[in-house]
Amino acid sequence: MHIAIEVPENIIQIVRQRAQREHLDEKVTLKQLLCIGAEKYLAEQYSEGVISIEKMAELLDIDLYSANEILEKYHIKSSISYTRFVKGISNAEGI
Repeated sequence: MHIAIEVPENIIQIVRQRAQREHLDEKVTLKQLLCIGAEKYLAEQYSEGVISIEKMAELLDIDLYSANEILEKYHIKSSISYTRFVKGISNAEGI
């Protein structure tokens, strides 16, 4: 999908700085930052009880284990039980 947006100059500078530091294309860098923002947004939505961890994983196209790692990265405690977590991993491995 292609969307045209006007990016503020301060954000462009951040993108350029990261792209240069990590030897990446600016478009790739912008996509990475967009994904980081989406992760953080969905982690906050989970924390506020708006979405489930399963919905978060679905929207990010990741497994429950990876969704749980994202929550840990943002210091958000998952309410998923250990049993449900292990079952989810087993189901994902069976696919």
